[in-house]
Amino acid sequence: MLGHSVNFGVFSLPVKVSFGAAALPDFLKNRKPTNRNSLTCYEKGISSELCAERLLTSKGYQIIGRRVKTKYGEIDLLIKKGNDVVAVEVKQRKRLGNARTCVSLRQRHRILNALLFVASERDKPFENYRIDVVCFDAVGRFDHIENAFPLDLLVAC
Repeated sequence: MLGHSVNFGVFSLPVKVSFGAAALPDFLKNRKPTNRNSLTCYEKGISSELCAERLLTSKGYQIIGRRVKTKYGEIDLLIKKGNDVVAVEVKQRKRLGNARTCVSLRQRHRILNALLFVASERDKPFENYRIDVVCFDAVGRFDHIENAFPLDLLVAC
């Protein structure tokens, strides 16, 4: 299904990746078609992360890692564009405004520590690092907040 567009509620994006069953995790491939309300929280999280991945790749970002686990925490998506390496936190709530504010200070520090750990393990230490948040609401609207939590403010806390 190359060249199709994906409907994110109000917006529609052209996409260059496959959206067939191969793009879904195994537990969602064999699932009977249902509405999004019947999914578990875990399945909604996976679905939101896949939507965020498609959104970001359509903006020209390259996916480095999905659900990157470190001893400090987990990064939902690790992406790259140019010299920028970005840790992305994906949030899905009933309302878009609620999704923006639901990343707690504790969670921000976990993401920061995980990103710093990943940065220390990479071969190129002089890249730009930042944390973005991609928010979805129940209708499918989204917001990509670049540099949502400036790293220098988080380190000072």
